[in-house]
Amino acid sequence: MNVSELEEIERDYVRWYPARITAMDPAAAWSRPTMGLYAHIPYCAHRCHFCKYKVKVGDDLHDEMDVFLDSLENEIRTVRQRGQVAGRPLDVVFIGGGTPSLLAPRQLRRLLDGITSSFELTDDCEFSMEWSPASLSSEKLRLFRAAGGNRLSIGVQSFNDEVLKEIGRDHTAAEAREALRLAHEAGFDNINLDLIYRLPGQSVEDVRRSVRDALACDPAHVSFYPLWIREHTVLWSRLQKGELEIPGEDVEQEMFEAAREIFTEHGYEHYNVFDFVRRTTPRCRYTELQWEDGEWVGVGPSAVTYIDGRHTINAYSIGDYIERARTTGAATAAGSVLDLPARMRRTMMFGLRMNPFDTDRFRRQYGVDVDTVFGPELTLLAESGLITREGRLLRLTAEGIRKVNNIGKLFYEAPEDRQSLGLSRRGLPILEVDR
Repeated sequence: MNVSELEEIERDYVRWYPARITAMDPAAAWSRPTMGLYAHIPYCAHRCHFCKYKVKVGDDLHDEMDVFLDSLENEIRTVRQRGQVAGRPLDVVFIGGGTPSLLAPRQLRRLLDGITSSFELTDDCEFSMEWSPASLSSEKLRLFRAAGGNRLSIGVQSFNDEVLKEIGRDHTAAEAREALRLAHEAGFDNINLDLIYRLPGQSVEDVRRSVRDALACDPAHVSFYPLWIREHTVLWSRLQKGELEIPGEDVEQEMFEAAREIFTEHGYEHYNVFDFVRRTTPRCRYTELQWEDGEWVGVGPSAVTYIDGRHTINAYSIGDYIERARTTGAATAAGSVLDLPARMRRTMMFGLRMNPFDTDRFRRQYGVDVDTVFGPELTLLAESGLITREGRLLRLTAEGIRKVNNIGKLFYEAPEDRQSLGLSRRGLPILEVDR
């Protein structure tokens, strides 16, 4: 990547590295203990208009969910028996999706029991789960809290009903406020709220109102994402037909700056490209696990694992996952083993998302100064106005935040690397393209 490639905002979201993967034997994916667990629940009541992810949608999926949970439990049993995992406690658990809160109470209890009976959780384990306002209930919150759950992530996206309708959400702003009220009432203080900006029909003032409305609900944490338009989604189709307009890049930047100003005024720290946390609340440990070279096991379809330099992905197809996990307990379908240079590249492309990136961490991990390995890249980023340097600390500028995916790709080993969501049944990479 050269200077010219840093001029236009890259929308192909960099989620992991190395980008190129090949088929991998599940046994080769494991080499030492893990510290985190991610469980993926691939079901939703319906598909949002911006969603391209592999989920199954429908009004009544509970029979299939029972079959899915059979397979998930079998995979968890297999994972816990591996020598590298057995007896090692977890200090992070994250249940994501999909919409995990779509599970019926008995199914949610079954999932939680399967995790807590299989693994030892540390006393201060951050135990998170994603929730939709449409399927959150007091009963499910009580079940989660009784199992040790202590952090919620609620997908609100906007507090403007017209915008919510435009993007295909199945809740209203009033229902989102009620969900947050119930969460506080159930005793949860560590609540994350998801917001999206750059939405169709959204103005800068709409964003300001949504952020203020969000903070009025007293979340500990807010994840604030720009909209990416992915191919073959409802929004993409409407955009191709000229039926839809989304804010331009200048307005997008104005939206972000307006929101960041409000977050700062209300005592929130901007510690990650997309994340703001109340200064009196610890940062999200799961976020730090992902972007600061933590290790975790992923269970469920398309779940990612990163252990001892091994990056692996479970079967992408839900049906394929269910069959693999049911029959063998192992669902790993693809992955790669990182050599030392690749690990260093991964540390940079993900570490720079954190605010700030401490170059001393790089030295402690690898025994060499970061400038010795990536001096030219860091010089290019500084000269392009994408990072600043304060002693050992590197920080993204406002423009660097907008171009975080460009920056990630600057550290790719080869320009032709393409990120893949996994391998299809034919063994071909499944590519995610952002427009």
